[in-house]
Amino acid sequence: MKQKYFTRLILFALVLIVNVGLVFGAASFQVTSFSCSPKDVVINDVFSCTAQVKNAGDAAGTISTVTLYPDAVNWLENTNYPQASGTSVTPGQSTEITFTGLKAVKSGNNGFSKIMLDSVTDTYVADSNTKVKVINVVVTLTNSVSSAQMGQNFTVSAEVTAGGNIDVTLTFSVASGGCSIGNDNAQKTITGMQDGSKQSRTWTVTQGNEGACKFSVSATAVGSGIKTDTTPGSITCPNCPVPSSTPSSGGGGSGGGGWSKIYLIGELTSAQAVDMAINEKVNLSISGKSYIITLENFTQTDVRIKIGTEKYTIAVGDEVNIDLNGDYEKDISVKPKYINFLLGKVQLIFTPYKISGGAPVTGEAVKQETAETPAEKIVSAAKSNKFLFVLIVIFAVIAVLSLAYYFFIKNRRKLGYG
Repeated sequence: MKQKYFTRLILFALVLIVNVGLVFGAASFQVTSFSCSPKDVVINDVFSCTAQVKNAGDAAGTISTVTLYPDAVNWLENTNYPQASGTSVTPGQSTEITFTGLKAVKSGNNGFSKIMLDSVTDTYVADSNTKVKVINVVVTLTNSVSSAQMGQNFTVSAEVTAGGNIDVTLTFSVASGGCSIGNDNAQKTITGMQDGSKQSRTWTVTQGNEGACKFSVSATAVGSGIKTDTTPGSITCPNCPVPSSTPSSGGGGSGGGGWSKIYLIGELTSAQAVDMAINEKVNLSISGKSYIITLENFTQTDVRIKIGTEKYTIAVGDEVNIDLNGDYEKDISVKPKYINFLLGKVQLIFTPYKISGGAPVTGEAVKQETAETPAEKIVSAAKSNKFLFVLIVIFAVIAVLSLAYYFFIKNRRKLGYG
């Protein structure tokens, strides 16, 4: 008889253990695929990436926030990109998370370090070695002379610095002065450039008879997008019938001396490079509204521009983001790329500023929790380890059944049954 009751108790315990396993099943999320579009992006352009997140657990669950992090190069504009989710996912199913508004600010083959699924770290993006090729190109000029007589030959060398692994097309263009490159090809190509590498191409130019030879060399890198960098040059002609008209740079732009010229850009939809002298202006539009930007002055280290009644002093190589219409949102970015004292000009880069939809989140989110009692802490610790929690439940059930069995046998003996 005792054996019969004990067998029933054991069967009851086993059924209870199985039910405990079902009741305390949990969702377990993991990233199963990740890709970006486009794979080749132009520096400072915006792109997006998509992750597939699968529930590999045995119960439905929800992720509140999924956050993408770049690798240690920190090649993205922000340190992380959080994306709200909130979709309930059943076991074995997946949900798609898209990270938008990613902006690459460093060239090269760049990757990612991790994706945070709420407070859980997933390194699929690093383990799969997913890369985004960010292309950039910079061209600088070196002239063999600064002045040439009519008919005299000189050389112009263009040095290209590659951002990302790219092919580059260089184009030599004459703006004025009647100079020419004879039978030399205006376009020269460089293939298979590696990130950070430099190569040069040279043209032989013959001075004309119409004043200073003004020219430019454009370097175009092609990927999923096209990146072009243009650098101007000028060689004066002391004996030309038409005098050279290079503006005086003086000590870096004090006073006036600039050409009274307006560069018409129209609606600013992408980065635009403009070579400007003092007092020259740019006319551009943002959302259909027109703005005038004037180059007021420059020194060896910085540039001063004027927009309406506001003035901005910007160091060469730095970038300032400007609110044009007073709505507390940035509209354009202005960056002085370099100063050419020979020509008395500054190259300014005007780029539309894309609002990302709110202040960027920095660092990892910290989950706020209420204070727990000692008993609650024990339960929470046990729940964090599913196997440990099941063991505790098993031992508790066995203890209860043992006590019940003990008192049951004791009562039977008192009643004279055993």
